Amino acid sequence: MLRQNLLDQLKHFIETVSNGHSCPQLLTSPNLIKLALGFLEELPATRDIVFEYFALLAEISVQLYVSPEMADARTGMPVSQVKQAGNRQQQLRAPEYESFNMVKTALQSLVWKGPPAWSPLIANWSLELVAKLSDKYTQRRMTITASCNYWLECSAMHGLMTLINSCFRKLTQPEEEACVEIMLNAFHRFPMTFDWIVARLGGCFPYKIIMQILQCGIKRFVDDYRCHLDSEAGILDYMTSCHEQQLRAAFREMLREGFAPKKPLDVAVVPFLLITTNYSDTILQSLVNVLVEIYTEDMCEVIVQKSPLWLSNKMFAGMQPTLNNAVLRLNEHGATLLLTAARMAEKYVWCQDFLDNSMQELEQWVLNQRNFPLLADLAYEETKYMLWKSCLSTNLFEQQTAVRLLLVVSSQHPHIYYQTISQLLKKSYAQNPNGIGALIRLLGGQSGMVNFPGFTPGFKMVLEDITLHVQVNNRLPEPPGTPSEALNTFSNLNILARMHKSKNVAPYIKAQHLNQALNECLPKIIQIFDCTVNKLVLRMDRDAAERSAEKFRAQQCNNNNNNNYNNDNNDMCNGKEYGKRPKLEPDEEKVEDEDVTRMRLAHLIVDLLNNIDAGSRSNVLRTPQVLKLAVLSVKYFFVGLTEQTVIRRAAASHRSFTLLQRQCSARKIARTVCLRELVEGALFYHGHLLGQLEEYELDELQIPEHELLILQNLHTSSGANSNRSVLHSGIIGRGLRPVLPTNDRNCDAEKQALYLKALNACCADLEKPNNVEGYSLVSLLLVELVSTDVMYNGLPFPDEEFTRVTMERDMQIRRAFITSPVLWAVLGLIAGHRPALCYSSVLLRALCATCLHHWRGKNVNRFQPTAANDELMLCTKKMLQLLAMSQLIPPPLTNLHLIIEHFESAEIALLLRECIWNYLKDHVPSPALFHVDNNGLHWRNTNTQVAKVPPQYVDTLRHLMQRKLATLGPHYHQMFIMGELMEANSEPDPTARLQIVELD
Repeated sequence: MLRQNLLDQLKHFIETVSNGHSCPQLLTSPNLIKLALGFLEELPATRDIVFEYFALLAEISVQLYVSPEMADARTGMPVSQVKQAGNRQQQLRAPEYESFNMVKTALQSLVWKGPPAWSPLIANWSLELVAKLSDKYTQRRMTITASCNYWLECSAMHGLMTLINSCFRKLTQPEEEACVEIMLNAFHRFPMTFDWIVARLGGCFPYKIIMQILQCGIKRFVDDYRCHLDSEAGILDYMTSCHEQQLRAAFREMLREGFAPKKPLDVAVVPFLLITTNYSDTILQSLVNVLVEIYTEDMCEVIVQKSPLWLSNKMFAGMQPTLNNAVLRLNEHGATLLLTAARMAEKYVWCQDFLDNSMQELEQWVLNQRNFPLLADLAYEETKYMLWKSCLSTNLFEQQTAVRLLLVVSSQHPHIYYQTISQLLKKSYAQNPNGIGALIRLLGGQSGMVNFPGFTPGFKMVLEDITLHVQVNNRLPEPPGTPSEALNTFSNLNILARMHKSKNVAPYIKAQHLNQALNECLPKIIQIFDCTVNKLVLRMDRDAAERSAEKFRAQQCNNNNNNNYNNDNNDMCNGKEYGKRPKLEPDEEKVEDEDVTRMRLAHLIVDLLNNIDAGSRSNVLRTPQVLKLAVLSVKYFFVGLTEQTVIRRAAASHRSFTLLQRQCSARKIARTVCLRELVEGALFYHGHLLGQLEEYELDELQIPEHELLILQNLHTSSGANSNRSVLHSGIIGRGLRPVLPTNDRNCDAEKQALYLKALNACCADLEKPNNVEGYSLVSLLLVELVSTDVMYNGLPFPDEEFTRVTMERDMQIRRAFITSPVLWAVLGLIAGHRPALCYSSVLLRALCATCLHHWRGKNVNRFQPTAANDELMLCTKKMLQLLAMSQLIPPPLTNLHLIIEHFESAEIALLLRECIWNYLKDHVPSPALFHVDNNGLHWRNTNTQVAKVPPQYVDTLRHLMQRKLATLGPHYHQMFIMGELMEANSEPDPTARLQIVELD
């Protein structure tokens, strides 16, 4: 009975299906679908007819999906959810559209819960059905992504794809191979409409599908090199989004076969892959990633050897323009590819052609303001560092390629341009001089671009970084001997500045732009200079203080050899290692290296300031910057005097001379500051460099603060109860005052000459060579700094008795000349530029007064001969020589310094009073006594009859010399006899005068 019922149902099913083609409502009846599903389990023989019925249901659903009546009236797109949207007609036909969902649910249940044999059966049926429906109802050519989006909106197609995916998960290895074969066969039959199915289902076994697709593509390519590979490329492109690693593995395997061909088909691997990259940027990127990963130097030789085989393919032979364009399409490793080709360009011409074409097209795209993926790759941090490294390469092709790429990306990302300038300025080009060419080419900018970024922010960026590096010590550890970034930066800036001065050396750089950029960075350069020089000055002063303290301790030990205080310091004074420089500790050696580096940096900064003419009239500087630069220039001069060799000291001094002269010629305020700093430095701060005698400091005597006399005097109980007091010669209970021996009182002639040249550089006026304004300012500064009294600093010499009022002040001035011998040299410089010495009349008056009184005091020991190198004698001779050089005393007194040593003490005192003091008292050393000749020089005319010296100023000298004619005879003849003969010859003859009157 049951069997008869099944047969009746089968008969009813066959009749309904046969007659239902014209009435889809009958075929999509739920009862009929349930009946068909029951046959699959109860009547296996009806399996084929049931699956045909299911295929009919799927086709009905697809027909409704693509029919115009099921489209949205507003958008024209198919209505996928017709129950929630659509008109009444669409809602009536919704059951027909969704009828296949019941079939999909039942078949999916069979796959998961039924016997394993159902999975390959349903999978094969579904693949065939999807292929037929897609091919039959595809109305236009679409991309794979568009096809997936379109067909998966259809309920039936989505159900079939779901079934296939479920079946693939249940298949065994042989069954998978069979299904892949069926899929590929379908792809061969329907290559234009089945590609989206392969791409969608390829995720189930991606590597197999990718390899099979590539093999199919190679076969087609070998058969017809003109064939289109859109379907193969589309499948690979779609699968790359989720299975890029499998695609790379497939490419890696195929390239291995292509570089070592064993089969005829392997020769076409490389041309095929390169042809495929034209269809998809994703495939191109994956292939380039694999090439970069597996590339070695040996592979380059393989490529050269196999290239004739690849060029046998006609299509591949004409691919070079396409390959040039391919670089622009890379999101990653594009710069690596170009740099690799640049490294090979020295050996292979085709690499040069590839680079030229690629870079020209790349720059053309930039000029046209077109966007391309390679820009993103160039902007990556890793790519940026790689390009910076290539800019330092010895390979010029690689270097220039990197520079051009940086210029390209800088047009869109200006910050990369500034960072690149900063990085290249920090590098050393001592080993590779060609590397400076990369920096010069970079500063030239991108040719043809109007709004390309300027390089001033790049200079400011590197100088800001150098400022932090200089201000913060040991920011990063560096190996010994490694040039610091600051040294490299200023060395490179000097090279650029020198090229700026030379014509036709760097055609890429616009001279006005470079000069403007460096001048805009001048405040930052001055800031770095300030930090560097101040640290050097601190170190110099600290070393000088340590040396001075050692000298005084040693001298104090010698002066108090038997004193109890000396016994307390016996170990310190009598140690075996005293006087020897201790061995430097590692930290001290590091400090020494830092000082050497700072000195080199200071030299480089001054060279740069000279190369850019810093401080000239053309530079616009604020007043604080002008003052700071002037002060630093003087400090640098004194620091330069600490160099170890004569050549280095001379080089440093000449740098400072140029810098000082330019500033002082341009601005008077700079001249005033420079001269004041030079004079103050020589007298108070850095006198040890110019032979200044060191004096002990209070703390070096180790006197407790509560024992100081100035504090003891505040107590009424002090006085007789005091056990110690401060005296000029020392301290009672402490010992004698330490005084350095006379053999240490020397003045380095070389450093003194350099110092005078520095003063001369500040005073000299290039536009007015004979201008003495600067020297007069030095003279006034000496009075201000040496003279301790604000009164009695005028030009006139008072009566001799008045010197008792200013004796203390005069003694202090005299002591200043003893402790600072350079004062004599400075006065000598001033004396040579008349009438500047007139403003230092108070100093000359003090020297003359003290010498006069001291010679009088020596009259007690009249029978004791005076040594030629006695300090008083030397002071007297120098003073007389200064008066003679400056023409403040007339002939024959101008030769007095040559013979003064032949007189006794009382005679010298008499000459100084009667001849020198009285003359200067009656003839005020005033600038008004000098006149200017045609050459602009100042002279005091002493040859005219009006300026003849009265006898009261020279008779004393004449009489004293007449007593010593045996010794001073030649001098007497020169000073008096020849002078009178010349005056007689210069007088006109009275008879000649009468003849002239008669002729009139």
